[in-house]
Amino acid sequence: MIEAFIEKDVIRQVKLIEYLYELEKLTLREVAKRLQVTTNTVKRDFDKVVLMLEEQIEFSEITSTTISIIFNSSFTRYELIKLIYQDSYFLKTCAYYLLGESDYLTLVEAEFISVAKAFTIKKQVENYFKAAEIMDENGAFINNEIRYRLVLISVWMRCDVLDKLIVSDKYKTATVFVNQVLFKFANGYEKNKREYQFLLLNTYLSLSRFKDFSLMYEKEAITYLKNTPTFQQLMDVNDLILTKDKLPETEIQYLASIYKSIPLNTRNYLIVEMNYQRERELMIEKNFMVRQLLKNFEDEFSADLFNHVLFEKPFMNFVYSLWQETQAFSVEKHFYLSDQQLQLAERIKQVLESWQKHFHLETEVTFNQTTLEKFCSQVTVSLMQKRTPKFVFFFIAEDELSHTIYRENLKRWLNLDYNVIDSTMYYSLDELPIYVKDWPSIVICERSLKYDFTIPDSLTFFPISRNSILEDTKNILSYVYNWKTE
Repeated sequence: MIEAFIEKDVIRQVKLIEYLYELEKLTLREVAKRLQVTTNTVKRDFDKVVLMLEEQIEFSEITSTTISIIFNSSFTRYELIKLIYQDSYFLKTCAYYLLGESDYLTLVEAEFISVAKAFTIKKQVENYFKAAEIMDENGAFINNEIRYRLVLISVWMRCDVLDKLIVSDKYKTATVFVNQVLFKFANGYEKNKREYQFLLLNTYLSLSRFKDFSLMYEKEAITYLKNTPTFQQLMDVNDLILTKDKLPETEIQYLASIYKSIPLNTRNYLIVEMNYQRERELMIEKNFMVRQLLKNFEDEFSADLFNHVLFEKPFMNFVYSLWQETQAFSVEKHFYLSDQQLQLAERIKQVLESWQKHFHLETEVTFNQTTLEKFCSQVTVSLMQKRTPKFVFFFIAEDELSHTIYRENLKRWLNLDYNVIDSTMYYSLDELPIYVKDWPSIVICERSLKYDFTIPDSLTFFPISRNSILEDTKNILSYVYNWKTE
């Protein structure tokens, strides 16, 4: 939401940095198309970035057709874009307003800009606050503490002017609280600079505001958040760290929603899988509306997505970010999508909007384009992998031991989520059931048993022997995976 109000050149320069941070080299014409500007505008933005980030850049080059930047690896993406955001008068005015300095002359004196420009920016800031639903039409702040904090964080994550809010002892307590939470969640998480700052600032706001401002939730949100493992872990840290002036449950619920909206990078994949299973039980299995949305994605893309971690994990993160429109206030990375992904993003948006209308959520749920594109980048593979019928494998072998050898060897290489091995052990081709022709099936027969039988053209047939088992298995797998990707 806030990006629609920040100066357009600032947003373009932020996107350029994020694109080049990942890809290092881009075609001018393609970038101009993505940013919906001319190539000359891209060149000017590029020159501005190079000038502002001179100390953070190892190499830069601009030609008639391309732009290139290699950043110093000691700087994170978030640190780089924050330097660009410091150039935004809009963000600074938001910050002054939130500090209680709403007189536009403050900006004139602090930033040496004209009175007319400062007045115009102030009006834009008020329009943003109204769009974010923290200010009424008369310019007075509305009593909506959750939304107010999200707006404040969206500005603070980009602009250091709000550091004036910091009270040293509470900030230190917030730091200890966050570090303990990250340690408790899973033997220590790697700290991503942006995510860590997001957690820290939100925790600081809870500590500094809970006595004077109350948080209001819908009953369903309270029930859901209190049932999450995250809530209980935060309560444990609350008891451990805050021996005095403990945070009330409403604040722990707020922090639970914040922690669940970002990825926390554990070192152990088993923890990822365990968390995924617990979260999907609460988020998907016990929530009809979310299950319906997942089914809508399956229907639109003809893909198997239920119980598919590659899709469901980013899907759940996306749904979490819809709570209180959190995604509209976070500092998300801008992804450089391919043409195919851009088309995919539009289809994803259509699925979301159809679901939104079906459940009459137009006023409660909005979709942020940057977050939507991030989601698209995460699920492209899952959505492009079309639903295919499962192969059924039938084995014919001389004896029980041969059956065991051939079956177990193939099972080592097959994904049994997408394939089925018939449990019946056949000892002759004559024993094959008649329905074998009606399914996508593969008949694997020991060579010594196939000579007295004419193989119908309708059967997909592979011979196998112990002395050539590796080569025979390779031929079978090559057919299976080539068929599924055609």
